[in-house]
Amino acid sequence: MRQAVVETGVALAGTVISVFGLIHALGFTRDSAYLPVAVMGLLTLLLVIWGVRSALTLRHDGGDSIRPAPGHVKRFFILLATSIVMIVAAPRLGFATTFLLFVPLSGMLLGYRKGKWLVVTAITFSLLIYLIFQVVLDRPLPPEMALRFFTGI
Repeated sequence: MRQAVVETGVALAGTVISVFGLIHALGFTRDSAYLPVAVMGLLTLLLVIWGVRSALTLRHDGGDSIRPAPGHVKRFFILLATSIVMIVAAPRLGFATTFLLFVPLSGMLLGYRKGKWLVVTAITFSLLIYLIFQVVLDRPLPPEMALRFFTGI
């Protein structure tokens, strides 16, 4: 299969999904719409650019053919499965708790051997989520399961 065909299809599907996300974000109240609209707008723009470039490559020379290695296919489906679990779990566990669990777990399942750096990355992501929402945007995150468990709040 040609890489440009795959990229064009993925870019088209991603564009359709991101346009739905952008339309949904435009329905938010003014204060809470700024960041989701900006992110979804940028994502849509980048997907359109990617799709046009892939389509032009396909039109001109057909692009290179791809043959994914079996290990790459396995890693893709592991990442897809753990991402779905993360999306489903985040509202229940809390976003920071989910990242603290998701990053090391998915990293180990993907075969990364440096567990210390997986934990450091998870903590960094969790802190960034906290800083962006609490400090920069002044928006509270949903209660964290871990905090409720330890503090009873």
